[in-house]
Amino acid sequence: MRKRPGRLQAFFFILGVILIFAGNAGALTFKGVEFADKIEISGQSLHLNGAGMRKKFFLSIYACGLYLPHPTSDAEKAISTDVAKQVVMHFIHSKVGKDKIVQGWNDGFFNNSQEKISGLQERINSFNAFFDRDLVAGDRIVITYLPERGTSVSINQTEKGSIPGNDFMQALWAIWLGSNPADAGMKDGMLGK
Repeated sequence: MRKRPGRLQAFFFILGVILIFAGNAGALTFKGVEFADKIEISGQSLHLNGAGMRKKFFLSIYACGLYLPHPTSDAEKAISTDVAKQVVMHFIHSKVGKDKIVQGWNDGFFNNSQEKISGLQERINSFNAFFDRDLVAGDRIVITYLPERGTSVSINQTEKGSIPGNDFMQALWAIWLGSNPADAGMKDGMLGK
């Protein structure tokens, strides 16, 4: 005769299932990288708009999440709206040299904001100086824009500095979301498409 599980066993089974699912509540796992559904920046709530993967020659380089106050699939709105916003980059590739990182930023600025570069060049140089070492798998870059502060960069929770100006932020966000993005699939993912 089989013994039916007791109430205590059933309770622990249900509790285990709840704990397993609760561990992922409030987060999106994209290609093995976890992005919080919601973050707080200077007392403002930002919501994960979407996530995408930067690929180059079929290699996954980094997963990128876009946080905005209100979701949008409109790239121009995501770029130009003067509100708090954040991009989180999780590096997946084993190593990306600092020279390649800086070249990638320079190419992105040129491809999307060529007509504005002369007015931005000094700030682009300051931004590029934040990337003073190679990046490896597991590194995390957080780029935050606050209208009153400008664009700040942290790498692995170490604050690197801040760049003033809404015009700089728009040129930077256009690298991911502009008409000539670094990766069209990543752009679509970040816009929740």
